[in-house]
Amino acid sequence: GWQGMVRVVGCSLFGLSCIGLGLWYAWNLRQRLYHLHAMNRIIELLVSLLQYGKSTLPECCCQLAGQVEEPYRQAFTRVYREMAEGRGHSFTEVYERVMGEALRELPLKEQDRQLFLQCVLEQGSGDGQARVRLIRRQQELLRERIARLEAESREKGRMAVGLGTLGGLLLIIILL
Repeated sequence: GWQGMVRVVGCSLFGLSCIGLGLWYAWNLRQRLYHLHAMNRIIELLVSLLQYGKSTLPECCCQLAGQVEEPYRQAFTRVYREMAEGRGHSFTEVYERVMGEALRELPLKEQDRQLFLQCVLEQGSGDGQARVRLIRRQQELLRERIARLEAESREKGRMAVGLGTLGGLLLIIILL
């Protein structure tokens, strides 16, 4: 009767949601990798601006805003504007707050966010070359993370979809 029909529809929806959960997990992994690559490109641009442009960090933010995608573009623009207005906040405070807000919206782990923030903020003292060396060291950590994630993500993505599907089927069998 209609109860059997409701049961079949309910189980089908349940199974689909399990598959959807697996797909969502795999998509999140891909998005995380995408943003880690974007961060790596931003650091490359920053290093070239610092090395060859001899720009200050706020000026670098203005130049980066013209060369990067959202949400980074908007964040760099906001950092530059706030520094230009000169409200007495240090670059570190402004950058950490503004970029931190932008990164919070992205499918990243807290360690990813901190690593990216530190690449710009861990300037140390000394000349431009010492600064660039520090940024490069942080960038190396980011690249290692990307390499590790790329190796894992293919397996994890497939496994998540597979487990979601199997889990859904198993629960349907149990419920029916």
